[in-house]
Amino acid sequence: MSAPAEPGASDGTTAQALVGEELWAHGDNVAEYANRELRPVEVLLLVRYRDVLSGRVLELGCGGGRLTGYLAEIGTVEAIDVSPAMVEYTNRRYPRTRCRQGDMRDLSAWESGSLDAIVAGANVLDVLDHAGRHAVLDELRRLLAPDGLLIFSAHNAGSKDSIPSPFGVVKSRNPARMARNVVLLPRRVGNRRRLRRFEQVEGDHAILNDEAHDFSILHYYIERDAQAAQLAEHGLKLVECLDLDGAVVAPGEHAPHTHELHYVARHGP
Repeated sequence: MSAPAEPGASDGTTAQALVGEELWAHGDNVAEYANRELRPVEVLLLVRYRDVLSGRVLELGCGGGRLTGYLAEIGTVEAIDVSPAMVEYTNRRYPRTRCRQGDMRDLSAWESGSLDAIVAGANVLDVLDHAGRHAVLDELRRLLAPDGLLIFSAHNAGSKDSIPSPFGVVKSRNPARMARNVVLLPRRVGNRRRLRRFEQVEGDHAILNDEAHDFSILHYYIERDAQAAQLAEHGLKLVECLDLDGAVVAPGEHAPHTHELHYVARHGP
């Protein structure tokens, strides 16, 4: 796939939004996402919240159905993804799930209070810019029934100092993978140089270029306590925050050992 166009727009669209739209709406990433591999924390969450997930569930950014297939075995699942290729594959692979093409910034097709749970795995909310994230959180609260759950993951700003450079991901114990990394190095360096100037570090979050998709995307990073406060702004109360192994990340912890955190939040007091 070709590199995304140079970010920049006169209508206020952010660089983060532009590069994300180019990658997800126009790219074909099915091969990368068409698997059923779960992280330990995801297994734990599927088991722990099985009762709620047995109701009506909406999955945001279903990709190739990595989580979708498991959710469909538990409850009634609808899903949305911006990629036509992903939607076609997921509907064919998991016929019990209704996956539609669409942008998670427009969830008007679902009625207020109609969902028992919303699942947003693989850090999908992090493709949104700051304003977009806040707008979507408002919508997710609207869609959730009283005591409904939002289960999602997000890049951890507490680990931002460990984001590698393009040169830092070249070495591998697998000779074939290392050879591939060498071939991809010029592309990765070019993407990094092109997008680095659009990075932002704010008081409670950061927009950073990381190694995902050969350094061709910008992601939203936030720490545990800032995420809890952000959720509260939108009427969502943090139930728990876990690292990739399922260990609890307590208030005040930065968790630099994990690049993503998994959250469960409840609609209601």
